[in-house]
Amino acid sequence: MVLVLSDLGAIGLSELLGWRLLRVRTAQGSSAIVHGWLVAVLLACFVLAAIAANGVYTNWARQLLTSSFNEVRDLVYALGVAGCATVGTAHFAGLARLDSFSPLTVVASLVVAAVLVPLLRTVVRWGLRASPSRQWRILVLGSGMMARIVVRSLAWDRAIAVLGCVDDQPLDGDTVLGTLDDLPRLCQELDVDQVVVGFSRSHPSRVLEPLRQIDPSVTVSVVPRYFELLSTRSRLDELAGLPLVEAAAADPSALGRRLKRWMDILCSGFLLLLAAPVLLLFAATIKATSRGPVFFRQERIGYGERPFVMYKFRTMVDDPCHATDLTGLSSEFDGPLFKMRNDPRVTNVGRWLRRTSLDELPQLLNVLLGDMSLVGPRPFVASESAQLLGPARRRFEVRPGMTGLWQISGRSHLSYEELVRLDYLYVASWSLWFDLRILWHTPARVLKGHGAF
Repeated sequence: MVLVLSDLGAIGLSELLGWRLLRVRTAQGSSAIVHGWLVAVLLACFVLAAIAANGVYTNWARQLLTSSFNEVRDLVYALGVAGCATVGTAHFAGLARLDSFSPLTVVASLVVAAVLVPLLRTVVRWGLRASPSRQWRILVLGSGMMARIVVRSLAWDRAIAVLGCVDDQPLDGDTVLGTLDDLPRLCQELDVDQVVVGFSRSHPSRVLEPLRQIDPSVTVSVVPRYFELLSTRSRLDELAGLPLVEAAAADPSALGRRLKRWMDILCSGFLLLLAAPVLLLFAATIKATSRGPVFFRQERIGYGERPFVMYKFRTMVDDPCHATDLTGLSSEFDGPLFKMRNDPRVTNVGRWLRRTSLDELPQLLNVLLGDMSLVGPRPFVASESAQLLGPARRRFEVRPGMTGLWQISGRSHLSYEELVRLDYLYVASWSLWFDLRILWHTPARVLKGHGAF
């Protein structure tokens, strides 16, 4: 119901803006006003009906977890169908007259709606996911590495409750709620919404039987065996009746890469102008609260393995290597990266800048200069880059980014192996639409401060 009201409000506002945008002259008199209102109501009804046909308004708890960006394509299609139906019905029923109605007003309203509907949905979902009335309850089938990855990936979301795992042969140290035979009973007793099938050491025929016995209302999702090759752009295909998961290939076209670069230039230039007062305020605050330069400069390895100087606001004391004794302290991040949740070298202002990721705003200059992109792999220093082997080195085929799959998938909560895998997936399945999807999800992750330290 909340989503219906959200869409209805966005459609109403879109109609108002669409009519005002074109400043269409309508005939005077009560008849023309009634015709205009009837067309507006007709358009709203057709839009809601077209959206509902995609099943968006069913299963609210699941829809709360859906990304508004993933709905854009279906939404544009639904708006197109609704627009054609509205214009056709209005003329057929005699509601629209050439002197009081123009199909262009419907088109303008739908164009505005294509922007407002997903934006308003995103705001509504953000608010409801912050304190959900009911969590989406997930049970994991399997144990070991894959089960731990699933639990870690979902644990940060307040709208999701991972209840635990079931398996016949759990690995040492893994706690399970029961065996595979207990799965149907646990789904009923725990009011499970979804079962995520990970990797179990039991034979596949042993796993299939309990899955077939659970209630049909419970969603069953399967983690593919070679999930390292798959991304959100991968799709389910069919070949001679056999279901196949197709790994999404990268878009190597020169046009796509030029569009990406132009998007970087235009967006970074606009954001630098827009954020100039804020950048000056942060610079003055850093200078006033601690000694040292405003910016932290560090050499990173970028496109084609070429080094470049990356800019960030300084968040540590001026001499981080000697100002604080780090004896006995170790990195909280596995692999070659050194990170600490409560690094004693970080200043008070720097801690806030890191938590909100505002310390990375100066990297917009790197994007404008062409050293970085808005979206791409995480830029490593030379010592970290030298340890990358095999497919992981494909990250140097593109410019490093201010944000990327690592940013929207967990940031510092990710293991080093997961971070490298996500960077490989980004390069191997890149497309401009993929970039737009990552950019859409980045603000929510940054505002929540998830995984930042």
